[in-house]
Amino acid sequence: MEKLKIKEETKKKIIDIIKFIIITFALSVFACQAYLNNMLIYTHDLGYHLNRIIQISKNLDLGIFPSFIHSGLLNNLGYANSIFYPEIFLYIPAILMSLFDLHVLTVYKIFLIIITFFTFSSMYISTKGIFKKKEIAWVASLLYTFSLYRLTDVYVRGAIGELLAFIFIPIIFYGLYEIIFGENKKWWIVSIGLFGIANSHLLSFVMILPIIILFCIINIDKIFKDKKKLLNLSLGAVLAVLLCIGFFGPLLEQKVNDSFYIDGQTIEESEVLEERAMSLSMALGSNIEAGYAVDSNTRNDGMSEGVGGILLIFAMLIFLRKGISYKENRFEIQMFILGAILFFITTKLFPWKEISILNIIQFPFRLNLFTTIFFVWVGANSFYEIVTNKTDACIIISIVILIISGYVLSNVVLNFNYYIYHTYEDLIDGVDHETGSSEYLPVNSNLEDLSLYNIHNKEKTYKFNQTGSKIEFEYNEKEADMEINIPLIYYKGYVANIKDENGNVTKLQVVKNDDNGHVLVKNDQKLTGKITVEYKMTLIQLISYLISIITFIALIIYIIVNYKNKKLN
Repeated sequence: MEKLKIKEETKKKIIDIIKFIIITFALSVFACQAYLNNMLIYTHDLGYHLNRIIQISKNLDLGIFPSFIHSGLLNNLGYANSIFYPEIFLYIPAILMSLFDLHVLTVYKIFLIIITFFTFSSMYISTKGIFKKKEIAWVASLLYTFSLYRLTDVYVRGAIGELLAFIFIPIIFYGLYEIIFGENKKWWIVSIGLFGIANSHLLSFVMILPIIILFCIINIDKIFKDKKKLLNLSLGAVLAVLLCIGFFGPLLEQKVNDSFYIDGQTIEESEVLEERAMSLSMALGSNIEAGYAVDSNTRNDGMSEGVGGILLIFAMLIFLRKGISYKENRFEIQMFILGAILFFITTKLFPWKEISILNIIQFPFRLNLFTTIFFVWVGANSFYEIVTNKTDACIIISIVILIISGYVLSNVVLNFNYYIYHTYEDLIDGVDHETGSSEYLPVNSNLEDLSLYNIHNKEKTYKFNQTGSKIEFEYNEKEADMEINIPLIYYKGYVANIKDENGNVTKLQVVKNDDNGHVLVKNDQKLTGKITVEYKMTLIQLISYLISIITFIALIIYIIVNYKNKKLN
């Protein structure tokens, strides 16, 4: 009888999961409805991210994995996007593109639906884990998925990195809640969230660290009251470092071994950040229109940058709750205060001139990524606490959210400058910087020098074959010193060898050509034969990846063992 009951419960859980997947997928498609066509998409960062997907796909077609160098960029000189900008999740559209020979715009649209699906799911799971109510989780997930700032990231900015970060931020704070306020058993949740955001968007990772530290400081009494909480926070931090080293190890290796344009760039002056801050009218606006701002008395060339009036109204519901106290509702009140502080920082009311340390975020509105989640949690739970008939009220408000979202999405303008951009090729040709601002170019990089030559005789060039980031050519100069400029941007990891007519292979020295930032191949021996130059995984990269992979596998085993032990008990 007990076995039958267990089977029925398992069957019900499976059915519930299937229902959830179907409904969430349908909502994800609805959230991406403006892309369900064959029209050209234009967003601020579209060309940059499409090029990343294309280059990973091309490397996969060539059998290059993992992808280090985007060899087709910068006149085929190559750009190490994959080392400096996290791309692990971009393998999803890249693999779809390679396996099914799909157009890059098609896989981009599919990827947006996938991101939306997991954004809804992560918020649902996190909210349910914190508040223990399905209704609250449902409302929060709808508010979050259809939040103004997220939709702006989708339809105006094309900020794929931030969109991926939306998936993992709820997980991070769910993990912190579990340790500080919860049962303190699933301490590893916060580590998974940090791994996800580190491999999605580096700037979001940098921004969330001080917020996490602040959150821990204001709860330091609870942390030190129970030594196990402090221990598990420490374990979570160590685990996060081990999981994230697969990205940060290779990045730091490059930064230590060379100087890049990003190193010499001055942080924007506070006056510029002040100009980029929002007026209150912009903060309350709810339009999504590419290239244009909502009505504002200070700016008319931007976009809708706030969290939107609807979310602000939901957050304000906390003031209508009876009997709310810091002792009983500590987490929510902290979320509201943090959200309010971050919202204030994004506006012109904040003294940007006096506090220049925040200039690293480039645009104040980036902080709305965090304001959104904090206000969503406060708003969803406050709504649930205020209404009497909770289930019916949640259904009604869900319908209202979807209707409003549908109206907002119906006004999305896809073909911005459609007189110019008729096709994908036109779009790519119209993108000024296929590598964004090219921050990760080594200093003094010359993007016009495309020849292969001995630096002692630049007039004489050699023919070469290039496949991805590999270049091969015949070298028969017996008298000249071998110092050959290779038309590849130098990054640590390039290796070279020469194969003589007898099949003997000799490793050649590879250094950076300081004159143009290219690969320079040298050898004291006057050897001749076929020279091959290509990018290979460095020892630091290999060790970093192995540490992250082994840690990830160990974590999965730990979770499975813990789950089985829990069931047995």
